[in-house]
Amino acid sequence: MKFAIAVNKIHSRKEENFSIIKSLINEAAENGAELILFPEAAFTGLVNTDSPEKDLTLGESISGKYINELVSLSRELGIWIATGFFEIEDGVLYDSAVLISFDGRIVLKHRRTDSGWHSPKAPEEVYKEGSEHLAIETPFGRVAFLICGELFHDDALEQVKKLKPDILLVPMARSFYKVDNVQHWWDTDEKWFYLERLAQAKTNCLVANCLGDGIIEDSFGGAMAVDKLGNIIAELPLHKQGLLYVEIDLENSPQEQR
Repeated sequence: MKFAIAVNKIHSRKEENFSIIKSLINEAAENGAELILFPEAAFTGLVNTDSPEKDLTLGESISGKYINELVSLSRELGIWIATGFFEIEDGVLYDSAVLISFDGRIVLKHRRTDSGWHSPKAPEEVYKEGSEHLAIETPFGRVAFLICGELFHDDALEQVKKLKPDILLVPMARSFYKVDNVQHWWDTDEKWFYLERLAQAKTNCLVANCLGDGIIEDSFGGAMAVDKLGNIIAELPLHKQGLLYVEIDLENSPQEQR
């Protein structure tokens, strides 16, 4: 199966970001991808400030304009779409991810279960987390989500492992420390912590990281596909908008060594 992992650069206007997302979906479909994954908070970037007055404007209802446009686009192009977004429901904000089937059905929604996407000072009646992990059966196997920091929470990782997904989707919005060469730091140091955790999931993983503009958002981008043994199948350099294509034979992908 051919997957596309998308890295879209974040700008200040949600409409501009969504236009880029739609363009990347069309490109992926034209190139034969059957599923496309976008990063965490792909419509806006992880730009929440812990101020409800501002941050609630970042939210999108599961039945709102932008999700509905993705539903229509998936049906039109016959492509599965997975993306992270700020979800708003009854005045509450969640860091969520959604999987839309090729025929325009929302088949899986996940709300991030750890609070790392906002500060401890954020009003708890507005900024909330999910409480469970689910998987969905698809024509290409069982699919589950882990959103960014959940990967480093043992309880979240263990819950997902029990679901035994064939594909784990990992949307992220990871920013960088103050280092001179972020790509070198990632390649020689930080990336290996992620690969160690991904290997523990014991499944094929697709990872998409948000790309900020360095002004309103400073996530450094990058994408990778990782096999069941924690080996990189393919990766996209940091600081680059675009699509990473990867073909995974789910029936013959590497098995865990015992």
